[in-house]
Amino acid sequence: MAGVLRGLVLVGREIYPDLVLDFAFAWTLGIVFQYFTIAPVRELSFGRGVVAAIRADTLSILAFQIGLFAGMAAYNIGIFSPPLAKDTAAYWFLMQLSMIVGFFTALPVNAWLLRKGWKETM
Repeated sequence: MAGVLRGLVLVGREIYPDLVLDFAFAWTLGIVFQYFTIAPVRELSFGRGVVAAIRADTLSILAFQIGLFAGMAAYNIGIFSPPLAKDTAAYWFLMQLSMIVGFFTALPVNAWLLRKGWKETM
């Protein structure tokens, strides 16, 4: 799969397959957590529970990842050239700041999903 994704370019830099894999993993994990929150509360079958979990978490994860990746792009493209190595404290500190950005981009989406009744309060 990595070979297929090579060559995608954003702002003059290659988009690495790990971003796509990170998104896929986050989305899958989010669906699993939502399933175990929604299905028992609403007493849904497995299939209906999975559909409800996908509906509840897809936009939320997408909004979070957009903020996270925007934050990461800001420091990898805008501040540091070449990008920071993943084994540095600075990389992980800036990753945490990017996760805060993701929190704020996901907040209005989650509020809307709660108002619609697609997501359960925790």
